[in-house]
Amino acid sequence: MSLFFKLGAATAAILCFSIALIVLLNYAKFETTLGELQRSRLRVLALDAKASTEAAIDLGLALPAARDAQQILTRVSAMDPDIRGVVILDRRGTVLFQSGLHATTHLPGSARERAVWFEEAAAARDGTWNRADSTALLVGAPILNPFSQPVGFVLITYDRRALDARAGVFLHTFARQALWPLGCGFTLVCALMWGLLKPLGQRFQAMEKTFRGMEGPAPAAPADEELRAFDARYQEASQALARAEQSLEGST
Repeated sequence: MSLFFKLGAATAAILCFSIALIVLLNYAKFETTLGELQRSRLRVLALDAKASTEAAIDLGLALPAARDAQQILTRVSAMDPDIRGVVILDRRGTVLFQSGLHATTHLPGSARERAVWFEEAAAARDGTWNRADSTALLVGAPILNPFSQPVGFVLITYDRRALDARAGVFLHTFARQALWPLGCGFTLVCALMWGLLKPLGQRFQAMEKTFRGMEGPAPAAPADEELRAFDARYQEASQALARAEQSLEGST
């Protein structure tokens, strides 16, 4: 594997990783911004429904007897096709009014759990309450009586899939546009590397040939006759050494 190929593969991997990281970071930022923008729009609708309902009960009517409440919910529900439903709850968690086919789909099954949502909305500092899951975005606002006491809770349910679809379109468009600079940058880098590394590679090859020439010829394997001659000399030397040892032992 050549040096040029290794450096080209490493550069391509770095470019692909950088482009992918940029795309994912921008997608995450866009998704967060889109979610906050949609929450702001739903807060405006929830506060509008809250104000209209409070105007209806300012006449001295109890919240369940507010005649215009159903019309208010229908009007809010029709403002956005991705709104799945709008409901009004009392402080005990009972559904008083609703608009939309899926208005109560994302509500807790028990009135006690819905009453907990009412308490959370009543304690909200900014006057609105929100919660999100994988399928819906919930935004609500407490309804106050003429004595500024919370008596109800208007809740808007928004389809989360609409936000995911918009974010998906952005990701597809941004990724498709990022392929052009990726291809152009990779081609430019390959051309620059070819121009810079080709002379360097040739110099490395010349140096390698020079070093190989300095090693000298490889030693040839000894022939069979040489091995037999060496073995004969070794045997003679061994026998002479043995006789010398015997003569030394006899003299002692």
